[in-house]
Amino acid sequence: MTGTDLRATQAQRTRAAIRAAALTLTRERGYAAMTVDDVAALAGVSRRTVFNHFASKADLLVVGLEPPAPAVVEAFVNGSGSLLEDLGALLASGAESVESERGWLLSFPEIVRDNPEVERAVHERLRIVAQSLAEAAGRRLGAEPDDPRTRAVVALAMAVQRSSLDLWCGRSHPWEERREVAAPPENPGAPEVSERCPQVPLVDAVRTMVEAISEVVSPPHPSRN
Repeated sequence: MTGTDLRATQAQRTRAAIRAAALTLTRERGYAAMTVDDVAALAGVSRRTVFNHFASKADLLVVGLEPPAPAVVEAFVNGSGSLLEDLGALLASGAESVESERGWLLSFPEIVRDNPEVERAVHERLRIVAQSLAEAAGRRLGAEPDDPRTRAVVALAMAVQRSSLDLWCGRSHPWEERREVAAPPENPGAPEVSERCPQVPLVDAVRTMVEAISEVVSPPHPSRN
């Protein structure tokens, strides 16, 4: 491993430790009472280091919305499979790092709803992710970022991400009414999970959605006798 690789690994570990501290304090105290100074102390870093990795206090909580790593982008741009298959591989690449945050992501919509600055941070992160995907798709297609084909790939990628997260978390679709629960959960503080969607690893959820889109868009032709 080169010195550059070691520095990158250390930076990833530091970023993960800072975010873990922020999530822990938010669970314990709530977002309003969570401070950057307390996050830095719990993570064992300086306040300056926190802001070297995150743009704001709200940005600390935006989990699961990261631009793909450069190596993953290059693999997609130069991929030899179908665009949909290679796009699925790109989207699945960051799933492992999010796997442990399923419970947090279930409760995250309420935090976004109650804290406008977190909502703004989410929208900014979505913009950054979409821009990264547009650049990758444009390179793959040999098209400009504002080309309709590039826009279509980005829209498809964002739809796969959202649908995969819903499947992974066991959430109903946003337009469906919240189901009434006959009996209170054993853990009242735990977010509700829909029984209609069994828990699956996020990587599998991404693959499931990509396969479903492939079946819908390009169904197999019936064999002729």
